[in-house]
Amino acid sequence: MLTFDETRDIAGDSGIASSRVTVLREKYGANAMTPPVREPLWKQYLEKFNDPIIRILLLAVAVSTIVSLIKGEGLLDTIGIIIAVLLATGIAFFNEYRSSREFDVLNAHRDDVAVRVIRDGHPTAVPSREIVVGDVILLEAGDAIPADGWVLSADDLYSDESAFTGETEPVNKPVKDRLLKGAFITAGKGQMIAAAVGDSAQMGVIAASLGIDHATKTPLEQKLESLAHIISKFGYAMAILICGTLLIRGIMVGEVSGLNIDTANHILHYFMLAVVVVVAAVPEGLPMSVALSLSLAMRKMTRANCLVRRLIACETIGSATTVCTDKTGTLTKNQMEVVESSVGKPVRPVNTPSAPAEWITLNAAVNGTAHLEERDGKVIVIGNSTEGALLRWLRDASYDYMQIRAETQVTKQYLFDGNRKRMSTVIHSDGKSWLLVKGAPEILAGLCTRSPDLSGVSALASRAMRTLAFAHKEVVNGDESETGLVWDGFVGIRDHLRDNIAESVATCQRAGIRVRMVTGDNPETARAIARESGILQGGTVMTGAAYRSLSETEQVSAARDLDVMARAEPMDKLLLVQALQKTGAVVAVTGDGTNDAPALKHADVGLAMGIAGTEVAREASDIILLDDSFASITSAVWWGRSLYENIQRFILFQLTINFCACILVFIAPLLGYPEPFTIIQILWINIIMDTLAAFALCSEAPHRGLMNHKPIPQDAKIVTPFMWLSILVTGAFLIITGLLQIATGFLGGTTPAEINTVFFAAFIIAAVWNGINCRALDGKMPPFFKGNPTFFVVMTAIVAIQIVIVQFGGPVFNTVPLSLSQWVTIIGASASGTSFGLFTRS
Repeated sequence: MLTFDETRDIAGDSGIASSRVTVLREKYGANAMTPPVREPLWKQYLEKFNDPIIRILLLAVAVSTIVSLIKGEGLLDTIGIIIAVLLATGIAFFNEYRSSREFDVLNAHRDDVAVRVIRDGHPTAVPSREIVVGDVILLEAGDAIPADGWVLSADDLYSDESAFTGETEPVNKPVKDRLLKGAFITAGKGQMIAAAVGDSAQMGVIAASLGIDHATKTPLEQKLESLAHIISKFGYAMAILICGTLLIRGIMVGEVSGLNIDTANHILHYFMLAVVVVVAAVPEGLPMSVALSLSLAMRKMTRANCLVRRLIACETIGSATTVCTDKTGTLTKNQMEVVESSVGKPVRPVNTPSAPAEWITLNAAVNGTAHLEERDGKVIVIGNSTEGALLRWLRDASYDYMQIRAETQVTKQYLFDGNRKRMSTVIHSDGKSWLLVKGAPEILAGLCTRSPDLSGVSALASRAMRTLAFAHKEVVNGDESETGLVWDGFVGIRDHLRDNIAESVATCQRAGIRVRMVTGDNPETARAIARESGILQGGTVMTGAAYRSLSETEQVSAARDLDVMARAEPMDKLLLVQALQKTGAVVAVTGDGTNDAPALKHADVGLAMGIAGTEVAREASDIILLDDSFASITSAVWWGRSLYENIQRFILFQLTINFCACILVFIAPLLGYPEPFTIIQILWINIIMDTLAAFALCSEAPHRGLMNHKPIPQDAKIVTPFMWLSILVTGAFLIITGLLQIATGFLGGTTPAEINTVFFAAFIIAAVWNGINCRALDGKMPPFFKGNPTFFVVMTAIVAIQIVIVQFGGPVFNTVPLSLSQWVTIIGASASGTSFGLFTRS
């Protein structure tokens, strides 16, 4: 890390020149950390063999190989099982590898966060990854420090370095003190010079030694694992029954007749068949289907301007029952403009202001930290949008706020605070010191020597305008307290609603989600915006102070009927979230400020603003709204509900086929019929269930009906009573028809080999047809082709592979080629399962 003097020499008096950025990056490195060292790919692949089922199969392969070598035959079965093991471990490895790549992409988005710097003598915004050594960085409360460096200027600057020191209290940072990448500015403002970036920063050194992060399991995965354990017990019980049944049958028919190689071979066959039945019964594909579904949902949600930081949010947002949303930038466009003022147009003072218009003009220019930047022909606000509206107001009147700031001697600034609802700046002019204050009109009115008439403020507020008041006083004897002020006037700032906000709110309400607005605006403005957006639906409008004064029990009661909370402080939002959760609600919360972090962290789903949000808010969130729009929340809920349905589809599909396979393998020998499946055939069925079906059914697009029912409770069972009924009814139909084919060959076949081949082919084709049933999860078929084209590609591939297996895979799969007419009969007859399934659903 360079010293303060070295970085000061690089930065100069006006920041680095844009032309030097590339040279500095090549010399000192880029502001991006090398990803953590992961285990080698070969080691990750070998870990897949730790699965107990895979180990049992490997043991069976070893014994089978020994028996085959002694007998001189049967190696094809052994090779087939080896191929199945390699496929199962390979697919699991591929999906985990792809999942880790998704997280790498997700983490890379952190480097795109905009940082305010001074380059070429002017403030500008650049992505965090573009920061280089020597950059002068502007800091204020809520910012994440993007690089290690030195404090260049400070105004009550405090940094939270608990991630490095463990100390919970923020540390005051004077000039020339060190700042660390990854810490947060909690109060004050200042400037720093970057002295170490990327891997050279202390965070980079620490990250390099941390190794691999281990993700925690989501509630949905835990719920699915619980289901898997129940089904696993069923599979093991079936395996014991099947092995015992085959052993008794072998003794009766003479297959087990003493200690010889043939008896050992038969017993091994029984054992391997039982093991493979366990493989087929155990839903090994569930974790993969969850990972795949979450991965797809995460990518789709990112395209819908919802960057998912924690995968749990994909599932939880679909269960949300209430959304507590901010107003500015979320419901509105965050394009604020001053449309009315108590003094008309701004007037620039020559010396010390003498009229209210001059005081307001000086206050608007000096008492703030925002900047304007021209980019691609547009004027962009860097910093607070309300302050940006004031600067635009001055710009439209042909006043240069930068020139006014340069000509004004600022000695102290008290930054805006959510509790005080105001900001103050001390200036020196004509030998005197003055305190300029701007903030909420009703707050400033109470601090003035004379109570002003607020009727004009109320009139603007009733027209859905944000109102901002201005006042001043002369600082005498060093008294900089915000009391004894002189009222100067006020402005009305309009921030129009985003397009289709009323429609998005109505969509949430139809979906059983209650939308509540939490804003710092006064009650009149809040009520007007809530009414215009459709949020106010007969509920109450309450101020944060009034809500805060209630007891905990009263807060819970008041939260049930609350539509709007006005003049809310950040901790009021947290109190509301906690009260709503006590009522059993699943709460989603939006936030953009540093003080919103507790509410974002405590909510079931925290939604941070991607444009206006501070880094502290983003770090505390589960999802980042890249466009800061409420409509994106609606999209996130839509995809969250679709994710849940898609996993249910896969479960329904897999359990139906697994149930049929286990029962058929158990019942057929009891009835004196040959085993319906060979070991290789069962492994092929399992590969279909665990891999291809997951790709097919987890790609289902969301449909409109998802937003027409109430949220699914978090404690609801993943397998509904209707799904269990469908599994039993459809399974019984397939079992009965399968036994009839084995017993009579009614679908075709004149020899035992041909009858069994027709049965095997029909079972696979019936499974494909059953996939269509599973798409109609609630009895209503989604758009047949448009809703999921992947389904038809995958299922067509399964049918094509099955035909190749039957026609050309006889030595391995124990099949014989079938005629074209037999295939037509199989496909047509197995389609009856779809008709039967659709009939039961209706």
